[in-house]
Amino acid sequence: MKLRDYLFVLHAVLKTSQQEHYFYKYILNNQLSENDLPLSQRDFTNLLAKYANYQFLQGTVVKEYTVFLEDFINEYEKYQSLKFLAICDKEYPRQLKEIYQAPVILFYEGNPNFLKSPMLTIVGTRTMTDYGKKILEEFIPKIINAGITVVSGLAKGIDVFAHQLVLSNKGTAIAVIGNGTNVNYPLENQSTQRQIIDNGLLLSEYFPKSRPKQYHFPARNRILAGLTSATLVVEAKERSGSLITAAYATQENRNVLAVPGNLNHDNSNGTNKLIADGAKAILKVDDILNEIICY
Repeated sequence: MKLRDYLFVLHAVLKTSQQEHYFYKYILNNQLSENDLPLSQRDFTNLLAKYANYQFLQGTVVKEYTVFLEDFINEYEKYQSLKFLAICDKEYPRQLKEIYQAPVILFYEGNPNFLKSPMLTIVGTRTMTDYGKKILEEFIPKIINAGITVVSGLAKGIDVFAHQLVLSNKGTAIAVIGNGTNVNYPLENQSTQRQIIDNGLLLSEYFPKSRPKQYHFPARNRILAGLTSATLVVEAKERSGSLITAAYATQENRNVLAVPGNLNHDNSNGTNKLIADGAKAILKVDDILNEIICY
């Protein structure tokens, strides 16, 4: 079995990225060839036993592994029809591979070649004001003209408006979502999601039919931050998912950029705090362009 297929099987049965990385590193550190992968139930159980918290996994995971592996082999063509990048693939983004617990499997719809372009992540509040809207309307055409692909999370507010501006200006949009690529969430963004698939790239670490769960979104934010050299926050409250994305960017030594705002508005509390904590204040679009690194 190919390593990417084995990682796919592990992705289906293991419960966390931490567990997947434990197995992946074991394979790399022990230089296991594809002919030596622990495929049998006994070999898989022995490998599982090496994991520190295996007692919480062993019963259900071994059973799920056995059932899924059999199905994967019998229905190989069906699973191969799914579009995904494995962390061992040469096409997997190098900058994403460098982050802590990078997704081992990344499903996609659209054109993965866009991952080779210079990229900027833009995130912000779901309750966008006219101020945030005007900032995006001023910045995004210039960002596109500079040949930069815009990455965001397809959430309400700043995220989806950024995507829509990119598409209407014939730019390239990449969306990273917290549900499967066959699921539209929120439903009102269905048309934008379709346009991104047709003209850009849609990414998710969850199986295509997966429904969104609350814990998916903070995990998704690490991918948003990890795909690019810079994350721009446009309007954010002090406690928000946008600041979680900014924290991931800081953790991975990526540039954090923030648009300053009204001191008396909740939507500016988060961005102003980021600037006070060391993020670069963005006053004009050139401040952004100087922070983009092409990997």
